[in-house]
Amino acid sequence: MGYTDVLELRRFGRKADVRRASKAEGPDTGAAQLLAYLASAPLISAALIIVAGGENAVFAAQFMSLYGAAMIVFFGGVRWGVAVMKEGGPTMRALLGAALPLLAALPLFVPVAGVYWKFAAIMIVTALLLIDDLNATRRGSGAPHWYLAVRLPLTVLIELAFLIAMVGMAR
Repeated sequence: MGYTDVLELRRFGRKADVRRASKAEGPDTGAAQLLAYLASAPLISAALIIVAGGENAVFAAQFMSLYGAAMIVFFGGVRWGVAVMKEGGPTMRALLGAALPLLAALPLFVPVAGVYWKFAAIMIVTALLLIDDLNATRRGSGAPHWYLAVRLPLTVLIELAFLIAMVGMAR
């Protein structure tokens, strides 16, 4: 059903058919998009606090390192969910690939001095996970295509937030 068909249905007041027609065009990703953008808001806020400087900048940087590590663990959880939902069951490779983000994030939770290296590590791991997710989806063994349409902008926001924070810390 095309756009003109939907307009025709609206003209005759058949709202139930209009809803069915719009859902048939693809999955409804509105909730996932909203939550993804809300998930990036704390990072963007913290980055702006760092750029502004002042007494809260150190706390904001520590928060960003912990939140970034948690996001990496979350992406690993998504990978785990994709792996276990495969019809034939999960492969060892898929499960190991899902556990690796947690292993990569563990050192980021350790309260050691300086977060600059953590920011760089979070940016690298997040980018590598996205590239691997894109490749897996292209092969047909990854998340559904709609997920990547949400994940890509989220990753860009995460990368930008950390880049802005790093520039703010370097001044």
